This record gives sequence, structure tokens and C-alpha cells, in this order.
Amino acid sequence: MKINIVFINASQNRSGTTSRMGQNYLNGRKYQQINLVDYKIYQINQSYSDDQFDEVFTKLQQADWIILGTPAYWHYMSGYLKTFIERIGQSKDFNTLADKKISVFIQGTDPTDAIKPVTDVIARFASVANMNFVDIQEQFIN
Repeated sequence: MKINIVFINASQNRSGTTSRMGQNYLNGRKYQQINLVDYKIYQINQSYSDDQFDEVFTKLQQADWIILGTPAYWHYMSGYLKTFIERIGQSKDFNTLADKKISVFIQGTDPTDAIKPVTDVIARFASVANMNFVDIQEQFIN
């Protein structure tokens, strides 16, 4: 069975450490990488004609497994990922993600203080969205 994997790179760097870690983890698997830095995704309640949230969200709806990669910025996930998760939660089509797998990994010079809070948020998000949280973070430590 072919699994459609979407890797969300939530770093400001398209081909930086977060991207390389995702590529290493997914080595040998076919996947689509989405760099959030390439899209205009505005905050909740901001409405602009050039907003690209729906374009990215449609790709998630077509995926079987969504892997989120984020650098640790100020001991938490990147602003790109935080905004994106908030927008998904406010989407009228939120329930279309049910039964999909979702994972997250956090990287940085010393991301240990960010791993638990970010993983907890994504695991809770998965629970609310009726998604299946797959913990892959341990594979990225050390």
C-alpha cells in the first residue's frame, strides 16, 4: 500500500537543518515537502486575498501521514507552525483530517526543553482532530 506523506518544514530555511532531518528520516520514501516560509498564511481573523492557507491545507487533506518539522525558537515551535496549527483548528474542514497520521520533530542546538511542550500540543491537536499521533521525536535525539 502506497502512503502519501507530506512533510511540513516549519523553518525559515528551506534547506536548513529541519529540512535535512526530515529528508534523512524519510530516506527511501516518496513524500512532498512543503516549506511554510514559501506561503502567505495569515493569523486567525486576518482576511487577505493572497492568503494561501487553503492551498496548503488541501495538500494535507490528500495526505495519509503528515510529518511536522520545526526548529526550537525561544523554547517552542516556530511561529510558522503555530500560526498554521491555529488556522487548521479554525478551518470549517478541520474534520477532514480525521484518521490521518501526524508526527512532529523538533530540532535546535539544544531543543530538549521544547520537545515535551511542542509534542504535547501536537498530540493534543491530533486527539481533537481524531488523528493518529505517531511519536517519532525520540529518533531525532542525539
